[in-house]
Amino acid sequence: MKSDRLEFFKEFAYKVLSYNRLASTDGHRKAHRLIEYFLEHTSCNYTKESFVVNRFIPKEAWLKVKEEKIKAVAYLGTKRVEKKAYIKRDYMEGDIALLPDVTKSKALEAQEKGAVAIVTYREKFKLKGYVYGDYMGVDIPILCVDREDVEKIEDFNVELFVNSSERSIYCTNFLMELGRGPVLYLVANMDTVHEIYGAIKGGVGFLMLLFLYEDLKDTYNAPYRLRFLITDGRELGLEGARFHLSKNPKHVFYCINLEGIGWHNPCVVYEDAGGYSGDRINELFYKHLEDLKVSLDFCKAKERDGDHIPFKERGVQALYLSSYPLHIEHTIYDNYDAISWDHVVMWYEVLTSFLRRFHKL
Repeated sequence: MKSDRLEFFKEFAYKVLSYNRLASTDGHRKAHRLIEYFLEHTSCNYTKESFVVNRFIPKEAWLKVKEEKIKAVAYLGTKRVEKKAYIKRDYMEGDIALLPDVTKSKALEAQEKGAVAIVTYREKFKLKGYVYGDYMGVDIPILCVDREDVEKIEDFNVELFVNSSERSIYCTNFLMELGRGPVLYLVANMDTVHEIYGAIKGGVGFLMLLFLYEDLKDTYNAPYRLRFLITDGRELGLEGARFHLSKNPKHVFYCINLEGIGWHNPCVVYEDAGGYSGDRINELFYKHLEDLKVSLDFCKAKERDGDHIPFKERGVQALYLSSYPLHIEHTIYDNYDAISWDHVVMWYEVLTSFLRRFHKL
């Protein structure tokens, strides 16, 4: 990436990623306008896909034990609730489950076992603070507390409170295309959870799609159609990708998901919550990295999901590019200052060359 383009990338990223982009918020709308400004400036013939999602958005949450009120953060989708119950690691039906670093599979298991709520926290040696979690597809409330407060609530009868309201959330995907032939998707999400900026989780990825499109639009001539999909509603349950795929696009061979790039620990996640991602595209990318003499980890991360999962459910091979572990995910630390620009440049150059020579590997 040339130095002037990198400087523009940094300036544009600062503008866009300084907003919380929870869907239907003011910051979300401002980020949309900046995306459209960029696409119109590059004379892109883009399309928009609009859809609505109904979700509960939490406003306030706390736990009370022995007259002490302890601040908590409720995950997206948590309904308004007031409840008293025991909070335990070894929970049973009717208890509140205490689960460090909760994942979707752990949340579903707790719900199936009859837990009335879940309280989570960050395990030792990870960054302190709260996790602002995305929608995990369960009906029971999920709250996060600070690690230092765990000893105050574990094995006690606690009062749990969440103030939340159901909203109709308006979302918009952006879609751009280059070339002809079998389709290779490049996807990244632009939305965030509440309160945070999501610079690494989704921000760098969807901005990179804009710059990749601009860089390739006049010179790309490989026998694959590149379809750039900036999704919305990812944090509400992968809703943007699912809405797009509900239109049953044809001749889709591959999907590349850019989520969590631009930080330390760059990697390719070849197995995640949706299982293996597909041999061929991962093998081709590995060969490409060897040719460039670039070293990246290929790893398993079964707790991770992303917008490539709905593609995999339809039999499409996926390449999941990320950082692992990504300790700042869904925390206040995931902001513009966390971006490693050396890694952004690395990903940009690797991806640009991969897309140009993909059909020859």
